[in-house]
Amino acid sequence: MFEQGALGENHFLADVRRLRASAQTMMAEGNETVGLLQAAMAAEIACVLRYSMIAVSADGLQNEWVATECAAQAADERSHMVRLAERITELGGAPDYFAAGLATRHMAPEAATGCLPRLFKENLAAEQCVIELYRELSDHFAGSDPRTKAILDDILADEEAHTSDMEDLLTTQLL
Repeated sequence: MFEQGALGENHFLADVRRLRASAQTMMAEGNETVGLLQAAMAAEIACVLRYSMIAVSADGLQNEWVATECAAQAADERSHMVRLAERITELGGAPDYFAAGLATRHMAPEAATGCLPRLFKENLAAEQCVIELYRELSDHFAGSDPRTKAILDDILADEEAHTSDMEDLLTTQLL
C-alpha cells in the first residue's frame, strides 16, 4: 500500500483531510445527518474537480490511459456527489455545492499539472482518506439510519475500487 508520509502537503489533500476532520468533530458532537453528509459531499466535489482537471490537462491528454481513467473516476465521484445530495434533500436539507475554500484552490492550473506519478500519489492518499471517512460514517449510522448507511457503503465500495485502480496505474503506467 502507498505510504502517505512520502508526500508533501498540497491543497487538494489538505482539503480532503480537513473535511474528514470536520466530519469526525461533527460525529463526536452528535451533529445531524445532513451536516455529516455535506462534509462527504464536499470531499466528492474536490475529487470531481481534481480528476476532471487532470483528465483534460496537457499531461492527461498526452496519456490516453490517464485521461480515460481520470475522466471515469471524475464521473464516479460526481455520481457519489449526486447520491449524497439526493439523500441530503430527502432528509430535508439543502445540498451545498460550494464547499468553502475549494473553489479558489482546486481551480488553479497547477493543481492538475506536473509529475503524473506525484499527482496520482496525492490522489491515492486522498482516496485513502475518503475511504476512512466513509468507514467512520458507515459505523456512525449503523444503528440509526440504515438507508444512509447503505448509500455510504455503496460509495465506499466504489472508493475502494478507485484506490485499486490508482495503485495499478501507478505501478503499470506511471512508474
